Amino acid sequence: MDDINLKNKRILITGGTGYLGKNLVSSLQDLGSDIFIIDQKKLGLINEFCIDISDKNEVVKVINEIQPQYIFHLAALLNRDRDFLLHDKIMQVNYFGTVNLLLALKEIKYDNFIFTSTSEVYGGDNVPYNETMLPMPASPYSLSKLYAENLIQTFSTINKKPYTILRLFNFFGKNMPNDFFIPQLLNSLKQEDSFKMTKGEQTRDFLYLDDVIQALMLALKNKKANNEIFNVCSGKSITLKDFALDCKNELKSSCRIDFGALEYRENEVWNMLGDNSKIKNMLGFEVNFDIKEMIKELVV
Repeated sequence: MDDINLKNKRILITGGTGYLGKNLVSSLQDLGSDIFIIDQKKLGLINEFCIDISDKNEVVKVINEIQPQYIFHLAALLNRDRDFLLHDKIMQVNYFGTVNLLLALKEIKYDNFIFTSTSEVYGGDNVPYNETMLPMPASPYSLSKLYAENLIQTFSTINKKPYTILRLFNFFGKNMPNDFFIPQLLNSLKQEDSFKMTKGEQTRDFLYLDDVIQALMLALKNKKANNEIFNVCSGKSITLKDFALDCKNELKSSCRIDFGALEYRENEVWNMLGDNSKIKNMLGFEVNFDIKEMIKELVV
């Protein structure tokens, strides 16, 4: 890994108060970097700018003030519903917000623009997914992410700017918000409440939060990441049913899991499995938590 000294470097994180953003901020603070956050909420840190990235004028004003050397673009409207009535709202943030950010950065010389995309851009069931496959987005959300990927690549090529695109697969960790599947499952198991879910036949490639942070830091520190797309995944999959049962066994819970109580989503992605050989070979990424270790980390 290239030895890049990040002390006092100006690092911007959009979406810095979200779950992933907050944990990334903590890791960067340990390096002595100057952290700047753009979000609609506040963490209570010094260099925070409470703006909406879909507001072009505000984005330009803030970027000119920060003059960032590295950018982590995490901000997004996360909604995986298949309803195309949400399309315009999602695109306004995820695509046009990215347009605003890139245009504001056009005259600024920065060392990298790191964008967090999603495994859902692959969409289909031809697993394992690798970075050379033709994307087939499964929802307006993943479509907006793919548009943003293409935008970043085109803009960066024309303007001779560096970028890295990280396609994040399903991940989880401690203190995750309760509006996600895994915290809801664990809360029910701990409280001995019944838990309703689908039959759980769909498979997912889970990664622990710490390993996602590792990937983000590798993209930041290693110039080999410039102008590349990487899967960030474990390379292994498990059905949601088996995952739920493993959690139940680890917690020794008597909670009833009602498999089949919920219908599958329309256009459900049945098999989610990524190939992580590229990020391993080029950046030295390592998966430090297998699925059993991930569950143990959560239930303690």
